[in-house]
Amino acid sequence: MKPVVHGLVKKRAEIVGRIQAAQEEAARLIADLDHLDASIRLFEPDVDFDDMPVKYLPPPNAAFRGEVQRFLLEQLRGATRWQTTDQLTVKVMVQRRMNESDKALRTLTRKRVGHSLSRLRKKGVVRSRKAGKGPLLSWKITAPDADIVQGWRNGASS
Repeated sequence: MKPVVHGLVKKRAEIVGRIQAAQEEAARLIADLDHLDASIRLFEPDVDFDDMPVKYLPPPNAAFRGEVQRFLLEQLRGATRWQTTDQLTVKVMVQRRMNESDKALRTLTRKRVGHSLSRLRKKGVVRSRKAGKGPLLSWKITAPDADIVQGWRNGASS
């Protein structure tokens, strides 16, 4: 088998495994829902489940506005050395109980951390410098007493 085909077959097997796991989880959730429905009907036989509210889950790894910036400021305030974007990314992932070995999630988190740090740099709260020959930056706080106050949208409170 050619290396390209072998890689595609391996990726296909991974996706099939993920689909099977998702189907098994869906089957468990449906069984749990059926048990809850039966329990509710014991107390309210004429209940209409179509009128019941649905609680939507937040997107995975969602954060409130400014939450990441506040965490980064705390980390930079306590640091005695320059911190790289990667180091800060790992700290964010540990604090938020994210899987650090998930490359895609780590890349997404690094982008979010980088954007947050760039916004802080524009506000004059942190500064950056090159960390080695590549594109990696290191960061240091310039205004330790800075407090970024932001609300839900565009910095507006509530």
